[in-house]
Amino acid sequence: MTPTSILREKEQASGDFFDGWAEGYEDRRISPWFQYTQTLAIDALDLKPESRALDVGCGTGFGVRTMALRVPDGRACGIDISPGMVEQACRRIPPELAGRVEIQHANSADIPYPDATFTHVMCTNSFHHYPEPVAVLREMQRVLVPGGRIVIFENAPDLSLYTRLWDLALRFYETGHVKYYTSRELREILEAAGLEQCELLALRNEFRSHGKLFASIQLWSARTPARGAA
Repeated sequence: MTPTSILREKEQASGDFFDGWAEGYEDRRISPWFQYTQTLAIDALDLKPESRALDVGCGTGFGVRTMALRVPDGRACGIDISPGMVEQACRRIPPELAGRVEIQHANSADIPYPDATFTHVMCTNSFHHYPEPVAVLREMQRVLVPGGRIVIFENAPDLSLYTRLWDLALRFYETGHVKYYTSRELREILEAAGLEQCELLALRNEFRSHGKLFASIQLWSARTPARGAA
């Protein structure tokens, strides 16, 4: 099997897995945790009323809808590899947001927007699914304006044995899972992709928070190079 075919198989597996989660996703016991982490990321984006924001791996669209409320003069978009998630996300867009929200079925390594479309991009609880994380970050950069902000939220296996063991378990249980990156590894990936001002905003353990018994989290902010940078 070629590297390309392995990559496509992983992508298909991830889409199929989350298709099974799509219906009733926001009613699941774990959903308050995902919404909490998306809100952390959105707060870190520091959106302005006119911002144009993209959620990569948007699921059923909670993050997109939340961003739309914060950008009354801008636009909020989302992409997800799961057709089922996209279908549910589109159904959940309220009429008052319909003109400023767009959600598409797409691969994170092939974002269906022109260069410099967005001022902000976020990715929460999805980065561990990407077999080629540097390529995905470069694609995020492509659709960002120069100096645009990227925020990444993920689990942090360097903080606990539990998260390291959960990472190993997911490689068998969740077919689209690749790996959780330590905070050091994630910094190296961000820098390898050419991002600047890479800042670790949060690195901590959380207990009994928003329906989650235990979690080790990391939250990163970075920017694309400003125009004219070498």
